[in-house]
Amino acid sequence: MNTRDVLVGALIGAGAAAITTATIASKKTYISPEKALKAAKSAVKPVYIVKGSWIHMKTDSVEKFNVPFTVYSGGLTCEKDGELQQLDFMVDAETGTLVELQQQ
Repeated sequence: MNTRDVLVGALIGAGAAAITTATIASKKTYISPEKALKAAKSAVKPVYIVKGSWIHMKTDSVEKFNVPFTVYSGGLTCEKDGELQQLDFMVDAETGTLVELQQQ
């Protein structure tokens, strides 16, 4: 094996690493649906007692306040003052922040 072969191999390896790194860096990473559901439950915990919950496992694209968001949506069955209430929520899929909470 000569120096030229080693140099060509190193360049090919470096190029492949650069392409792989760029591809991984360009993909957005989202929290898991389970973490999003946990965030929604934690957000309402000071006011409501959560009795049941559900979440869509796929993200949706929505616009709130003229800002685009990628969100998980779901629902909570909560108790407050002895009465059950149904709440719908949206959680930002990137940060886990509650974007919307409304009573049905």
